[in-house]
Amino acid sequence: MQVIEMKTKLEERIKALEKEKGLLSEEVRQLKEVVELSGKAEDLENEVKKLKKEVETLKDKIPQKFLQELGECASETLEKDEEEEKLEEECSGCEEEELL
Repeated sequence: MQVIEMKTKLEERIKALEKEKGLLSEEVRQLKEVVELSGKAEDLENEVKKLKKEVETLKDKIPQKFLQELGECASETLEKDEEEEKLEEECSGCEEEELL
């Protein structure tokens, strides 16, 4: 009888260890993914910082007068776009009234 009990205990221990091994293997896999993703995120952050510095450097090389002119042009374009949108809304409102 003692041999059967020892065998049963060993089989139970083996099952428990296999289960723990599986859980630990999964945890290792997930941790490796986290490390990999962290590395990618860090690389991208560095690239973004470099690009931001490059943008600032290039902006500093553009004459201020030219930047102001661009800003004025952009403002005028935005104002025109807003006016066109208002006119379109008014026209669509008129069309709806005509249909009624």
